Amino acid sequence: MNEQVLIERNGPVARVVLNRPERRNAVSLAMWRQLAEAFDALEPDQAVRVVVVTGAGDAAFSAGADITEFEETRSTPEKARSYRETFESACHALARLSKPTIAAVRGYCIGGGFELALSADLRIASTGASFGIPAGRMGLAIGHRFVQRMTALAGPGHAAYLLLTGRSVDAAQAYAMGLANTVVSDDDFDAYVAGLVGDIAALSSNSHRLHKGVLADLEAYGASPDVPPERLALPQSATAHADFHEGVRAFLERRKPDFGGT
Repeated sequence: MNEQVLIERNGPVARVVLNRPERRNAVSLAMWRQLAEAFDALEPDQAVRVVVVTGAGDAAFSAGADITEFEETRSTPEKARSYRETFESACHALARLSKPTIAAVRGYCIGGGFELALSADLRIASTGASFGIPAGRMGLAIGHRFVQRMTALAGPGHAAYLLLTGRSVDAAQAYAMGLANTVVSDDDFDAYVAGLVGDIAALSSNSHRLHKGVLADLEAYGASPDVPPERLALPQSATAHADFHEGVRAFLERRKPDFGGT
């Protein structure tokens, strides 16, 4: 992409890196555009089975949007609307990836950075991570999609606490709230993420795609009786896919399956 948004490929894994460590990986408007482009480019790439989003350095996943440009980028209602659309496009591009996505969080994960992390399937936090939504300090408000996601993960009480106090919580608190899937020591963080990514990449891409569809349907429709019948039928299609036949053969032959990734 460019120096501030990197895509690093290593076999079946793609890492999208916010590469602005001198600013705690604060995300500019241009970077939001580049993030959307990066995620959209990874979707059709059949060689990529897992996407990891992270920040350069140890200080921050992202300290949020770059506030120093707000007077220019959000100074009028029209500019503010355009900014929000660009920002939401980046987060939505991450959320709609059919591949498993992981936000690997070290240090600060604040504001827009936190919203980006919420758009990933999983959030792995180092012990030194902290999470917060200080929108109220600048007279801003968080949109319905992200509040819904936060509420689904943490419950309305915890979501209200973060939104209405502007306080940050540490990694242990984020885990207790349900916002982080696990907390790993700083020393073991990279190895843990690598092992997790390897385990995910070894599974069926078709299973991942279908499971992500089921999760998205339940988030959109609320409960299985409200999901359209054609969507409810999708998991049944797994047995018609080559991955199912390879998985059964591998089990019977007592070997690891070799899924094709399509």
